[in-house]
Amino acid sequence: MLKKIITSMAMLAATSAHAELPEFDITIVFDEGLTESQEAIFLEAEAYWESLITNYAYDVTFPTGLTITASGEDIDGVSGVLGSASPTLGYSYAGITYASTGTMTFDTADLADMEEDGSLYYVILHEMAHVIGYGTLWTYNDLYDEGTGQYTGEYALAEYQAEFDSTATYIPVEQDGGTGTADGHWDEDWAGGTEELMTGWYEGSAFISNTTLAQFMDLGYIVDFDSLVAVVPAPTVGAATLLMFVLYRQQKSKVNTEKGIVTC
Repeated sequence: MLKKIITSMAMLAATSAHAELPEFDITIVFDEGLTESQEAIFLEAEAYWESLITNYAYDVTFPTGLTITASGEDIDGVSGVLGSASPTLGYSYAGITYASTGTMTFDTADLADMEEDGSLYYVILHEMAHVIGYGTLWTYNDLYDEGTGQYTGEYALAEYQAEFDSTATYIPVEQDGGTGTADGHWDEDWAGGTEELMTGWYEGSAFISNTTLAQFMDLGYIVDFDSLVAVVPAPTVGAATLLMFVLYRQQKSKVNTEKGIVTC
């Protein structure tokens, strides 16, 4: 539910010196329903993304950073709807829309099982990427037209060509799985493989590709490829296969129902 997008009319003041640019920082605000050990997993995911996304690409004038409110709530019991995640406030600067705040809510009936089987960390990583803008802010930034299945952002496409398919003219985007999976993930049959973190289904282990990291460059960030390391495989697969689909399904429907833009 993207409540507002505030547009700054300030002129772009870019600088080539990364040290002079504002640092990207995620702040997790914990609400009710999470245990200390679950909160620790959120913080681990936060630190991982902060190690990869380091700065804004421009000397932006809006308040920097991303604040995510995380909570556990009694939704519908074991399985079913596992939760939701979405950006809730954004700023548009020099033609790029950035997320400023967001929410991540999980069903308390499922949290313990996800923590026990090792999938919670990967689900949080995945959903936090959506709050930052992966999949949720593509259309706002003219990187993707819904229904086409073709992501055309410059930086990610260049990495995809270098990593997986030198002849590609676009990155395949998922069109199956219904609302929330379609149009918001790399395609399950793309050349990067099914175990990449940002495909629509969790396979029991995950890695983050250069293509996914470069996608955040398309969203207006500076990233650190040298800090990109393989994500350690989860200990079990089990019922975790559908976790990401249900979570992002809820989130994407919220984003699509309200696209108001406030210009100031």
